[in-house]
Parts: sequence; C-alpha cells; structure tokens
Amino acid sequence: MCRLLALTGKELDEGATRLIIEAFVESSKHDPYYERLSGGRYYTHDDGWGLTAVGLINDKPTVARHNSLEPIYHEASKRVLDLFIQRISRYHILYLILHSRKGSLTEPYGLEYTHPFMRISEKCAAWFAHNGGANKEELARKLGVNPWLRVDSELLGHYIMDNVFNCVESGGNVDECVKSAYTEARKYTLQRSALNTVLLLLVDTKAYLYITHYVQGELGEDRKQYYTIVSYTGDNLAFAGSITLKEYLPSEYKNKVVFLEPGVYRLEPGAVTKICSL
Repeated sequence: MCRLLALTGKELDEGATRLIIEAFVESSKHDPYYERLSGGRYYTHDDGWGLTAVGLINDKPTVARHNSLEPIYHEASKRVLDLFIQRISRYHILYLILHSRKGSLTEPYGLEYTHPFMRISEKCAAWFAHNGGANKEELARKLGVNPWLRVDSELLGHYIMDNVFNCVESGGNVDECVKSAYTEARKYTLQRSALNTVLLLLVDTKAYLYITHYVQGELGEDRKQYYTIVSYTGDNLAFAGSITLKEYLPSEYKNKVVFLEPGVYRLEPGAVTKICSL
C-alpha cells in the first residue's frame, strides 16, 4: 500500500512545486481511502519515502535523489524535502517521481526497500515506483534471484526496466519499448491488486516520464477507489498520482483534476498523453 506522484514542468515556480509536494505529504499522513479500505485500522503511509528528479539545464541532464526510512510527513523529512524543492525548482525542465511506502509485514523492511528503485545500463538510466501487488515468486524465478530478500515492487521494476533497456538499446522507439514492457508485465499483477507505477527514464540526454494504471480482477468499491489515478494539466505543468492527492490540493488544481482510465501515459510539461491501454 503506497502513494505515488509523477510531475513534470518547464520553468516552474517554486511555490507551485511546493504546493503539490506538500499535498502529497499530507496525503501520505492521512489517507481516507486507505482508512476506508482497511476498515479504519490504517491511514498512513509511514514505511519510508523516496524522490528522484531529473532536470534539464541548457539541454543537459542533472539528477537529484533521496531515500529515507522516516515517514515523509516527519519534520526531518520535511526539512530534506524543502532543500530539494529549492534546488529542483531552478531546473529549466523538471521530471519528478515521489513515493511513500506502506509495506506489508510479509515484505522486507529497510532503507534499501524504499522506492524509487534504480537501474543503470550503458545508454539508459531508470527509476521505478509502484503501488499494487506483483507475483514476486514468479518474477524472482524469471530474474534468477532470491524472492525473500527482495520486495515485489523491486522485482517488478527490474523486470520492466530491463525489458525497456534491451528494447531501447536494440534501436527501439522509447514509447514503443515502454508499451511492450508494460503489456508483458501486466500478467504479474496479483488478483484484486494494481499495476500503478511511475517510470522515469534517461536515455542519453533525454528524459521520459510515464505513469500507469491497471487493476487485476473484480474490485470492491473501496479498493477500486483506492487504486484510482488522477491527473492535472496546465500551462507548462503536468502531474498525476494516487487519488488521495486530490484531497489535499489547492482548489486551483483540485478543480481541474481528471481520472485516468487503465493504460500507460506519458507526461510532458503541459500534457498527459495516453500511449496505450492496459
């Protein structure tokens, strides 16, 4: 159980970036959708958080990253986020992933299990965050690793990122490679769970940001709402993420939020574009 955010913008105002990230922090502190889904037992995403930002400055990329085991809404985390907001708001173009984790007791716990997960190859770098459940025993067999030392999201991310890398480095179009990787990965989604992810790619000097939404099987209304993804587009700004985000957004954003249908979407400053269905 997690919350996630993908954001991109061009020449963004620091205040706008701060408002959206603060809404995400509050959505992780008290999530009414998670509270309803758990019958009132849980409402926080408090098992750590992570951020990856790729910025373009004079058409050259730069990267900012941080992972923490503290809840994202703790004061120490807020101070770190403030430092990052000041820095990334100076990027000419910003691509951002932000994730807060609520891990199952059956999954490993620790800093290395916080999202986003990173993969690097000769030509590409990628960061991946996930909300949902994946068949980690099958994925572990596919990847040749011990499933009990990894979280399902990490294995799913490595599987998707490796498939994208292999395709791109063989000359494939990036969007087509991402579509193919997710179409293949969809089969590892657990029943009554979701393939809600954010994928940030850096291919040579070009950045690509994607968000996905997919649910497996028939879901009750509370679970269906919990896994809903929302998005916003404005002048030189676009973001998408878990439905709880909209509960804490200022009205100028909240009133323009839309709900995404299942699929793979590419985010660019001012646009959220569906590239395929799932």
